[in-house]
Amino acid sequence: MLRPLLFALVWSLVVTGCEIAALALRGEALSGRLLGVIAIFATGSLLGGLTAWPIARLLTFARRRNRARACFAAMTLSLAVTTTAITGFLFYLQFAQYYGQWHTDRPSWRMLWETIFTSATSSYIFAVAGIRPLLPVLLPALLVAALAFARIEPRRSV
Repeated sequence: MLRPLLFALVWSLVVTGCEIAALALRGEALSGRLLGVIAIFATGSLLGGLTAWPIARLLTFARRRNRARACFAAMTLSLAVTTTAITGFLFYLQFAQYYGQWHTDRPSWRMLWETIFTSATSSYIFAVAGIRPLLPVLLPALLVAALAFARIEPRRSV
């Protein structure tokens, strides 16, 4: 139980550090809005790291041959997907809260329409403004994290 928690904490520190560095390189001044963005990335990566570990173990549970390769592939996929999905969802929640003041609160077709377009817009902004600047830096970190998992996990008994 300690290894997944430590893994998620280190992953969160790496992602948060990369986000802070990316914001600093763009010349962004530290403000409440940027602290919120940093908190979203920190929380999303922590929860993504915590979620990725059991998913990767589950994907490689019955694997006997080439277990280290399977662990590497499973962690690469699960860490990338869970971190992106959870961080994107947290970004959507913040986005929807802000724009919710202009949306209708009664269940209707209009509410469905507004929810769909708010989620599409937040996904687009997250992909373009959130992930794209981090991709060149986080891709090697993702591979190192998957390699660390692949070195630890095959030693355990199945």
